[in-house]
Amino acid sequence: MNCFSSLLKFVRPGGARSASSKSGSKGLVLISGGTGFVGTEIVRQFAQAGFTVRATARSADKIAAWKQAHPEASDVEWIVVPDGSATGAYDTAIKGVKYVVHSAAPFHHSFTVQENESAMLKPTINMAKAITAAAIAEPSVTHMCITSTFAAVVNPKDMPNIGHTYTGKEWNSATYEMAKSMPNPNFVYCAAKVVAEKSVWENPERKFRVTSICPAMIYGPPRQNIKSMANLNTSSKAIWNLINGKSTDPVPKSGIVSGTDVRDVAAVHVRAIETADSAREDRRILAIAFDRFNSQHVASLVKSFANSPDKLARIKNGGNQGDPNYPHYDVDTREAEALLGRPWIGPDQCIKETAERLWEIEASTS
Repeated sequence: MNCFSSLLKFVRPGGARSASSKSGSKGLVLISGGTGFVGTEIVRQFAQAGFTVRATARSADKIAAWKQAHPEASDVEWIVVPDGSATGAYDTAIKGVKYVVHSAAPFHHSFTVQENESAMLKPTINMAKAITAAAIAEPSVTHMCITSTFAAVVNPKDMPNIGHTYTGKEWNSATYEMAKSMPNPNFVYCAAKVVAEKSVWENPERKFRVTSICPAMIYGPPRQNIKSMANLNTSSKAIWNLINGKSTDPVPKSGIVSGTDVRDVAAVHVRAIETADSAREDRRILAIAFDRFNSQHVASLVKSFANSPDKLARIKNGGNQGDPNYPHYDVDTREAEALLGRPWIGPDQCIKETAERLWEIEASTS
């Protein structure tokens, strides 16, 4: 029996097993987008933490590849949801679920202004609406955790906003109408995340609590299935761009300078659900561990791989002209740190281990 035929015992397109949480489980959690960069780590950590995990993916092929790469999470139940933005997409997967983690959403900038709505706005917003409608209709659901973003908190026009400390109570003012014809993919992404998150928070039929986790750029070793280096997720591409050249190449210009390791982002999701039953109100939590410019990442990488000439030769370290470090905003992450219960994974460890994993993927896919 091959891997795929065995998988079909556990995966039912559009359907879910009738079994609920296993004995001793902390509860049945549904995780959308389970095969993505962030979703993969969230699924792994919920399984390790003692939850019964049901996760969604767009195809049986994606699930088969995930299961092959992660035998340690063999108890995860997978459901095929081909289009998470479709009305009723999660109506079967939600059955018997106590907790929902909504992690599925597009994150890329490879679309034209004519595709603002079809490629980013509508999919992101309709996914949130579909899973929220399913959760509202399922009486067993008590809490939803949303993978949001710092981009739904800040207004890019205010940057670098020196002297301001951001909290989870602030919202980016971007709207659908502003974004649908905006020739700036980053603005469109921000607007999509804002409108999607608000569609959950402001739904008058919702009776369960909500926790939004708002990281900035999420780095860390990618553990999702990657067929080639051309298929890297957005944040991994940013680090790959630092280590896939020559030491004489200039340091690439920095993008978003606030970051968090994906393992910490997943851990905060787990802790948010573990504390959900005692939550007295909806929560919006900034999960940001460090601020680093590309020149600082490069300096750290050079130090980390000082004894590896072959790796040093690929780190772009030929000067950082045009990308000076500058003072900027601060963030209040005390609530996330309290949930995490340990220090954040620091930028040196995060970027070093990301680079190691990327070189490993390159060797295995070339």
